[in-house]
Amino acid sequence: MMSLSGRAVIALLSVSLAALGQSVPNSADQLLQYRKDLAVNRNSSLAHFRIAEILSQQGDYQSAANEFREALSGDLQPRWIEVWAHVDLGQIYELTGQRARAVNEYQLAVSTNDNTQGALTEANGHLRSPNANTTIAAPQDLLASSEPEYSEEARLAELEGTVIVTAASGADQSGRPEDLRVTQSLGLGLDEKALLAVQQWRFKPNSKPTSVAVDFSLHFKPSRWHLIGVDFHNPQGASRPTVLSAFYPAGAGVFNSTAIEEGRLLGAIGRQAFVALTFDVDEQGVPTHIQVTRTSADVWNDQATAVLRGWRFASGMKDGRPVSVSCTFDFAWGPRSLEPKVIAQILGALHQPQGPATFLGQPELIYSPVPPYPVQARNAGVDGTVTAMLVIDENGTPRDVRVLKGLGPVIDGSVTDALRQWRFRPLLLNGQSASAGVSVEVNFELPDRVSSKILEPPRAMRVPRQ
Repeated sequence: MMSLSGRAVIALLSVSLAALGQSVPNSADQLLQYRKDLAVNRNSSLAHFRIAEILSQQGDYQSAANEFREALSGDLQPRWIEVWAHVDLGQIYELTGQRARAVNEYQLAVSTNDNTQGALTEANGHLRSPNANTTIAAPQDLLASSEPEYSEEARLAELEGTVIVTAASGADQSGRPEDLRVTQSLGLGLDEKALLAVQQWRFKPNSKPTSVAVDFSLHFKPSRWHLIGVDFHNPQGASRPTVLSAFYPAGAGVFNSTAIEEGRLLGAIGRQAFVALTFDVDEQGVPTHIQVTRTSADVWNDQATAVLRGWRFASGMKDGRPVSVSCTFDFAWGPRSLEPKVIAQILGALHQPQGPATFLGQPELIYSPVPPYPVQARNAGVDGTVTAMLVIDENGTPRDVRVLKGLGPVIDGSVTDALRQWRFRPLLLNGQSASAGVSVEVNFELPDRVSSKILEPPRAMRVPRQ
């Protein structure tokens, strides 16, 4: 029986041997055995195919593609090799941003008319599935739209989620959106891709201010791990790190029996796991000082940390020299395909206020610009209170700014933009620097009064480094 499932991208069975509690042969031993097979029969398509699978799992896509091609040039025994080699080649091209070449391979797979283990279903699914989907917040005002593209870095990192773009001034007489701004960021170049796409959209002439949600999702992932949030806390004047390579273990992607059992339980009840990790990308581009700031269950902490340790970055730069940069990544574990609404629910659980509280005392604001009262909101008679949450990092810089209760995209965007500029005196816990989450209330009162306050003392978010 073949080792690929109809939902796998260049991997093993949809439920790996590890997830079933069985031992998994060492990949180096397997490679050695298959190369011995090739020494006996250089035309063995099966040996080339198995080598390609292993190389794919290791992230060596170029070598894997070469082996899949060798499999197609061999004896094509068993017969399913042909259809699945085309499918897997297509998926390699998909992962490396070569959509046109991927489509060609999927079409070649379909032309074999071989549906062994759902191969044709898989190929047709890839032909139908775009990499980025869009959903529209105000479809009654939208006349024409175009889909965004994935950025190269986001595709490499397999970042998924939603960018919200707000046309703060609505649309002009020709239906062009005006004063576009990102009011919910995703990062790694996807904000810019979403803005570029929405700039080409056309709305009803003179439409009112509106927001649209641009959903970026990857279908048929090889791993159950998903990156759903990124945040970089650059030193002043420094650039952020960029992703060079990402590691996602294929199949179930968990490494001990406790996590395997927890994964089975979550799968049975339709739930997902999540872990937020803070870490530094050092001057060599290696993630260091990895710490868990939030988790659905402690059993997932080591699993997510093991995933992140396999990543590599181009380091941040300042004055022409590499510098260490603090980062936060949000990971989820669940089905290989996560709907945008599910990702939003996970992020809501990931960033809700924690309890019980560990109080650190009232934070001291060093710089706190007041959010401007948007003209559109004042003209529309909108007033009230926005409640937001943010995390004060060890340097006193806000991150993970999120609106918990808002007044609409225009005012909410004004609040988040301002809060990201706030600066605090670094907090101390037991004499050491600590990160903490705080809730902020911003009140908008007509005709033009804005005030803000911190609702409660901060809650400790991470244990200080030793």
